[in-house]
Amino acid sequence: MKNLRLQRGGPYLVMLPGLLLLALFSIYPFLFLVKVSFQKYSPVGENNPYVGLKNYIQLFQDHNFWNALKVTGIFVTSSVVLEFVIGLGLAIILNRIGIGQKWFQSLMLLPIAMAPTVVGLMFRFMMNDQYGVFNYFVEMLGLDRTAWLSNPHLALPALILTDIWQWTPFMMIILLAGLKGIPDEPYEAARIDGASAWQTFRYVTIPQLSRMIVIALLLRTIDAFRIYDTIYMMTKGGPINVTSTLSWIVYDKGFKFLDFGYGAAICVVLLILVVSLLTFLLNKIDVFEVKVKP
Repeated sequence: MKNLRLQRGGPYLVMLPGLLLLALFSIYPFLFLVKVSFQKYSPVGENNPYVGLKNYIQLFQDHNFWNALKVTGIFVTSSVVLEFVIGLGLAIILNRIGIGQKWFQSLMLLPIAMAPTVVGLMFRFMMNDQYGVFNYFVEMLGLDRTAWLSNPHLALPALILTDIWQWTPFMMIILLAGLKGIPDEPYEAARIDGASAWQTFRYVTIPQLSRMIVIALLLRTIDAFRIYDTIYMMTKGGPINVTSTLSWIVYDKGFKFLDFGYGAAICVVLLILVVSLLTFLLNKIDVFEVKVKP
């Protein structure tokens, strides 16, 4: 009987350290965050009174929040979609390369190995309007120098370009792994049936790759919502808030103005948005699963 109890309780004992760490570093901070969002909380204040939904009401009346929501939507959609398209193209090319494939893969993965702060600082220098390499090529084309990061129309595209440069290889390596796992039989059947290259890609490659596509999109979307380091190094939310994302205004309100309650409310809303989006994507997995037409 004692051995039977040990056998039944063994898995729970093995899981216990992990559950404790999860509670300590994930569950408790989340509950504390929700609690703070209902307070007028400041680390320098002695009293942190509860204010109910005041932070959330203030949030939805704040034009800076709506601007940050719009900027976040544009940034996440543009960067993730372009990274997926370019990453899929690179994955298909690398999958067909025989000699030197590993060397190409290693070179293309170098941007991921760099810290976002380093990438942001590097692109900040490259886009400098006086000595940046971007303006060197612009002048070679006979155009005038451009202030990439201080121009309200170019700052956000410059930020998106930087993100694409760093994280497209992430998409590429996941999709390449998926392509490597596709068996040859469906391609041979499509070839025998006389399918064109586009038909083979549409009705064989995409359905077989659907799970990896969803995984890549989910992981990259989650990470894109959290962008902060690159913004801090390149634009600091400017000019005139055109690169101010939700993550940036959390820092701005919480750590610059020490209004932790308001910052926590933004975090809760951001979490709800991300979870809702991910739930929507997970429910749409079947959209990618298209059967091969006879």
